[in-house]
Amino acid sequence: MINSLFGQFSPDTLSFIPLQIIASFTAISWLIFIFPTNFFSGNISYLWNNTRLNIIKLIFQNVKSKSAPWISSLSSIFFLIFSINLLGLFPYSFTITSHISFTYSIAIPLWLSVNILGFYLAFNSRLSHLVPQGTPPFLIPLMVWIETLSLIAQPIALGLRLAANLTAGHLLLFLLSTATWVLSNNLILSSLTTIILILLFILEIGVACIQAYVFTSLVNFYLDQNI
Repeated sequence: MINSLFGQFSPDTLSFIPLQIIASFTAISWLIFIFPTNFFSGNISYLWNNTRLNIIKLIFQNVKSKSAPWISSLSSIFFLIFSINLLGLFPYSFTITSHISFTYSIAIPLWLSVNILGFYLAFNSRLSHLVPQGTPPFLIPLMVWIETLSLIAQPIALGLRLAANLTAGHLLLFLLSTATWVLSNNLILSSLTTIILILLFILEIGVACIQAYVFTSLVNFYLDQNI
């Protein structure tokens, strides 16, 4: 049971198994259905494959030919984050993407891999990006520092954006659900807060989808920049 405002961010245990392990395993199991499978049959299979292909087409509509081989890997990341976000909306569940320890454990390795790949494939080109064309000679050292700092800020913003948005949404849901319970004796106010809670919950479903999309799109954008 959640006894405090931030209680939902402290994972509990189920049969002595930490909920973050259960949540991670459940989310990873969704990856089985990312690619064509015979697990579903008939109309359900057709609907799932259509949805999957449309989502992939939407995310990678501006993908470059050089980054096309990494679409499968990026799709797996999208569906992983997407499923974790949705599972976290169930009552008494735990959203591990609301912890920066988890988001950074995804963001930093991805960012590092993308940049290592970029320097490996085009070392001179990647170095030239540190100094924009036409920069006066006396500004070159300053521009190198600025571009380096902006490069380092990429994984920080990538992981923090995902965790902060989900944390804010979950706190609002908790506050409104608490207000609805406290005001249960007042029919008008409790009905009003219940309606707002339902609308916010629908909005949170959208946020869960959008944040997974934004995270994957940014990784894809960094990949396009590097190769």
